[in-house]
Order: sequence, then structure tokens, then C-alpha cells
Amino acid sequence: MTDSAPERGSLGAGSRVDDDYLTVTLLAAGLAGILRRRTRAGTSGERHGGLLPDSWRAAFARLWWRCQEQGIDPPDSDLHLLSWCAQPFAAWPVALSLSATDTQNCLLVGEELSAFAEQGARLAVTDVEAEWTENRVYHDLRTAATVNGGGDEREVDRVYAVLRRRLIDHPVLTDLEVKRWAAEFSAADGSGQTYVQRLVEAAYVPRPAPGVQRYMRCPGCRNTVPGPAAVCGTPGCPGAPAETVTVTTLAVLFEQHRATRRFIHDPGLVEARIFDALAARRDLAGRVRVTPYPALDTLDILIEFVTAGSSGEMVLETWGADAKDQDSARLLGWSFTWPTALACEKRFLVLPEHRREQPGYVSDLTTELDGRVRGVEVVGERRLVSMVAARARELAR
Repeated sequence: MTDSAPERGSLGAGSRVDDDYLTVTLLAAGLAGILRRRTRAGTSGERHGGLLPDSWRAAFARLWWRCQEQGIDPPDSDLHLLSWCAQPFAAWPVALSLSATDTQNCLLVGEELSAFAEQGARLAVTDVEAEWTENRVYHDLRTAATVNGGGDEREVDRVYAVLRRRLIDHPVLTDLEVKRWAAEFSAADGSGQTYVQRLVEAAYVPRPAPGVQRYMRCPGCRNTVPGPAAVCGTPGCPGAPAETVTVTTLAVLFEQHRATRRFIHDPGLVEARIFDALAARRDLAGRVRVTPYPALDTLDILIEFVTAGSSGEMVLETWGADAKDQDSARLLGWSFTWPTALACEKRFLVLPEHRREQPGYVSDLTTELDGRVRGVEVVGERRLVSMVAARARELAR
């Protein structure tokens, strides 16, 4: 319980009390820690002596001083602040300097973090299990691509892109599918285990399920749902009626780890749509070469406009694109950086249509990027595809 003014020293060196995005990010981080501790305590009897995460305490202190500045009564306890977190920021007694769109968000939905809070907690790197799993998946993905690529840079990129796409296309796997993947990419470690099997073990959770199995999934994003009337909740997914999938296993069904789903599969849906839309354009054949996840995921998409030369294809122009599907435009702009390893004449930050159409999202994002990230154009996924087609026609004249 908090019943006295927090010390200003708890704000952190160099931090400002009026940086409200830092405050809500710390709150999100603290909530993630509180929920994680509660889950562990429920399953293992683990206790923390009533101590709350440092990020929660720091956020409480910052918020306390923010209330003092505005002459508002601050929350008088941790439970009081928790009740605020279940309300949109616009309903809080204290005015926070957030975008109009973000003030409609809350941090808690029921007993779970909101999508906004998930994004903020990731910036604060508080979910140790999810961060560890995500890092392990990417490490095993790069390793599988490298050893199966045989030292050829293009082949390494191809294998990486194939396996990365399969994580997007397959939220659920059977052990028979894993065997086929392992036969296709057969490089193994010293113990005889294939690197693809190691990737699956990192990205998925095994469920004992021998024989014929049925489960419900959303036909749009392919994420599992608990019943025919359930909504998947995946950002941007239209949420069509669930479909029943029947599969056959030897003994095990693999379901994606929550970190794989949240941080690799779901954000990757917009990337997959862009790849598929470009591949479906017959007018781009022979004019545009698209490389998914070039240089082991330095970028999401490398687009090269090519023409036939005497010694093969000649690159006329190169575009790069990074696709992002995140709840808060301001937090995305705050954390976004452009990789410099690949030279591109044009650089794009690509948004899925449901973000681009969200009122205020593009303006909030470009405002946050202005002066910090230069030379990057913010476009929607459909706009990028149409721009590629238009540029290919121009270069062909």
C-alpha cells in the first residue's frame, strides 16, 4: 500500500515526470510482472513477500508527482491504481500527455494485459519467459538456415524465409509435419537431432495427442479458438466463423508458444499478405525480384526492380520495407529504427490496413518519427503493392 509521497529519486536518473509514455510503459511492465508472479504463485506456491515489481513502483512515483502538478488526488494505494489501469486513460482523473487514440486504451482487460500494455511491456523487457522464448526461436531459426544453407548466402536467406513463413502459416503442427520438415532440411547437430527439430521445440509446445485429432481454428489467421462461436482476437483478422480441422499424428500435436504467436506469428500476417500480393501480380514477373527477410531478417522485404542484361539480371533500383502491426502508433514511433546494413533508394514502414485506417494512427506515427528517423515513408500494405507495380511500369518504358 502506498500512503506517502514517493521520493523524487525513484524517478530514475535523467527521466522526466512529464514523459507520460515512459510512465505508462513502466505501468505496463509492472502489470506484466504482477500477472506473471500471480500465475507462478498459483502453480508452484511461489511467494514474493508482497513486493511489487520495481517498474510498478517507479511508475507509481511518476504518476504521484504528475497528480501533484495538476492538483489531482493521486491513487492512495496499489489497488486504487490497479482500478485505474482497467479504465481508458481518458477516464483517469489525471491528464496524461498521450495521443488522442492512445487515451482510449486501457492497460488491463479483465485479468489480462491489453494489446497496448503488451506493446509497452515489451519495450520495457519485463516478460522474461516471452523474451527468452522469442530470442531462442530467432536464434534457432538463424542456425537452421545457416547450417542448411551450405555456406551459400542466397540459400541461407531462402531457407530462413521458408522456415520463417512456416511459423506464420502453421500455428499448429503435427509430429508428421515436423518429420517432413526435418527431411527437407536435414542438417543435424552432433547428437543427430536436426536443427529444424530444435526450432520446433523452441517455438511450439508439445501436446500428447495420438491418432486422429480435431481442433477449431480461425480461417483467417489460423490461430486456434476454443469453440465455433469464439473470436480469435488477432489484430486485423476479420474473425470469420471458426472451422474444424482434422489431422492425424503419430503421438504429438505441437501448438505455438504464446511468445511465438504474439511476437512472430501474429505480426507476420501482414508480411505474408504483402509477399502473396506481390507474387500474385503477373505484371511484375521478370521486372521485380522480392526477397523475404534478406540478410537473415535485416529487413522484412527487399524489393529489387530488375531488367535483363547481357550477363543476366541487372538491378535498376532497390526498395526496402519493414512491416509493423502494433497497437500504439506513438510507442511504435518511439522504438522504431531503420537498419543501415542494406542500401535502399526508398525505405518504407508498412502498416496493415486496419492500422492505417485507424483514426489518427498515421499522423501520430509520423509525428513521433519526425526528426528521429529520416527518409522512411509510412504507407499501407496495399499502397506499397500498388507503388511497386507503378514503379515497375515506369522503369520498363
